[in-house]
Amino acid sequence: MGFNKGIAEGLLLALQLCGCVRETTLDAGLPRKVVVEFVLTDESVQNLYLSLTGEPGETVDPAVGEAEIKLLDVSQNMEMDQFVRVADNQWALEYSGIPGHKYRLEIKVDGYDRVWAEQTMPEKAELPGLGYGLAVYFDLEPRLDYPDWGLYYSIEDIPDFLIIRGVIRDKETGECSMVEELCTDYPGVEEMNVSGLLYDGNPQRRTREGEDGVWTYLFPSLIGKALYKDFLFIHRVDDNHPGLENLYDNFHASNKGKGFCVGGSFINNRYPLNDHYDEYLLLYSLSADYGRFLKDAYQSKKVREGGDLSSIYLRENIFTNVQGGGLGIFGTMSTGMAEYVGIYQTLEGFDDYLDQ
Repeated sequence: MGFNKGIAEGLLLALQLCGCVRETTLDAGLPRKVVVEFVLTDESVQNLYLSLTGEPGETVDPAVGEAEIKLLDVSQNMEMDQFVRVADNQWALEYSGIPGHKYRLEIKVDGYDRVWAEQTMPEKAELPGLGYGLAVYFDLEPRLDYPDWGLYYSIEDIPDFLIIRGVIRDKETGECSMVEELCTDYPGVEEMNVSGLLYDGNPQRRTREGEDGVWTYLFPSLIGKALYKDFLFIHRVDDNHPGLENLYDNFHASNKGKGFCVGGSFINNRYPLNDHYDEYLLLYSLSADYGRFLKDAYQSKKVREGGDLSSIYLRENIFTNVQGGGLGIFGTMSTGMAEYVGIYQTLEGFDDYLDQ
């Protein structure tokens, strides 16, 4: 799995956080509504799903008739090509969203009022490094001639909502796997997928074989913090939010500011000199509406673990931005990646690095 496949799998995760919203059941006596599920991305093909709310006791999903679907780039005053129906409830469009552009979605299903929603495509997700912080704990006497360093990311680059996943590339095969546990010291991380475990700094990685009690930690500030399963779901906090004062502070004149770190079940054992990185972060910048929807939907689904989120769509206030009497979500999402740097966690590795 390379970068593109990693993006695709991460995108699939983001789209599945909310479960399925296409089997929505109305309370008895209420008229049916059109349900929309569409997330505009920077991928080459867009998929849109339409359905109708059901009635209590129905065993077959109500069919969606003919539908006129329009996607307009408001920023360029231009209508995209027509969506093509590819399944009973699915339509596809060959198009990539443009960062910074505002879009309007209009849908007219036969027999129902026109529904619509508007969203702006977020800028490409990026987390340039702010700086490197010394990050070594020694239970025995200090050996500061063998420091470890970790990369910190500027808090100024966090969008309204951001999903972060980690990737490890196998040096021998080139295959990639997703990091299963992550943590961060940024105070705006949502606790929706907290694992119940705490970050211990990978203490099995000793600085020298046979030296009990001498350990390296890539980010000491993370030790004891919660681990999250598969991804970090972050929302941007304001400048006065509690916890920001404890973040890494870069004093270099050319790159001042506060920085946060990301840790977890990475390897952190190779510094990529003139080569590809063996570890990196996948980033998903979400529009504010889509972030709010995913947060509401994921939390509701977790409460009803194993159940269908859609059946409580109207009863538990899951966020919807579809206007005109419809339900659902029109969201936007941009993808990107960031380097993940950890200079050797072993003294022997650091000696090798210095010899190059």
